[in-house]
Formats: sequence, C-alpha cells, structure tokens
Amino acid sequence: MGDTGVRRTILSFLASRYGGLYTPTNTALIGTHAHSGVGGYLENLLPQITSRGYVNATAAAIVTGTLKAIADAHDSLAPGNLKLGNTTLQNANRNRSPTAYLANPEWERAMYDGDQDRTMTVLRFEDVNGGARGLMSFFPVHGTSLYEVREYFLGLNISLRWQ
Repeated sequence: MGDTGVRRTILSFLASRYGGLYTPTNTALIGTHAHSGVGGYLENLLPQITSRGYVNATAAAIVTGTLKAIADAHDSLAPGNLKLGNTTLQNANRNRSPTAYLANPEWERAMYDGDQDRTMTVLRFEDVNGGARGLMSFFPVHGTSLYEVREYFLGLNISLRWQ
C-alpha cells in the first residue's frame, strides 16, 4: 500500500540519480495491502495508532527495496514492445459495501453493469522477439474478496484481448 511520503522520497531519490528521467507524471508506484503487513510508514495519524507511531526503519526498508527494484529494472533496459490487453471477469471480485455504493450518483453507477468494475487490464512488456519481460495488471480486488478470487482463478484460462 502506497503513501505520499514514501512516494515523495522515492521520486526525490530518482531525481537525484537519474535527473528528469523519472517524474511524478511518468512513474507508476503501485502497491497492494493485505491488512496483515507492516505498519508505521504512513504519514496519516490514524494508521499510525496500531504501530505506535511512525517507524522510520519500516519506511526506509520500503524506500530502499523499491529503489533497488527500479535501479535493477533501469539497468536492464532493452528495446521492446508494449501490449495492452483486457477482459471481463465475472464473480471474481465483490464490493465490500454495496449499500455505500448505492450512495454514489446515479450517473456514475450507470457507467457499470454492477456495483464494481469487473474489467481486468494487463500491460505486457515484451523483448524485441515477443518474449515476456514483465506484466502490470490492474484489477479491482480488495482483501475481503481474495478467497473468491483464488477460487475463481484456479484452473482458469483467461483470454485477454490484446490491442
């Protein structure tokens, strides 16, 4: 799970190392949370209560690990291609508060077939020969529905429509 302080620190280090190559507008720092990870690195007060305040060692470990991953990726840059694919997954996620969702404006709810987005989008990074170098996936899943997702994906062959 990301935090603005962690993001600011990482982007500051990237600027000092790579100049203007990695900026807030072209750098995606994506994370997830599972309600069971380390605490103490968020700048907001409420999440700090359970970790008894801000824990610099935790924040430093997250920043250091992220910077190492970025440096490793940067050092292995090579020509390649990007592909974008998407598909719709039914019964793979659920809204953790359908009642709260109904409080959203009607025009917004009309944009979707249900009470959450069921579109999985995948960005595929390939080498020049079409071999996979990496994937970045976007799918709205919260920890409250992970068991459903696990059951859904077991043995499933997903067909993405590549653009």
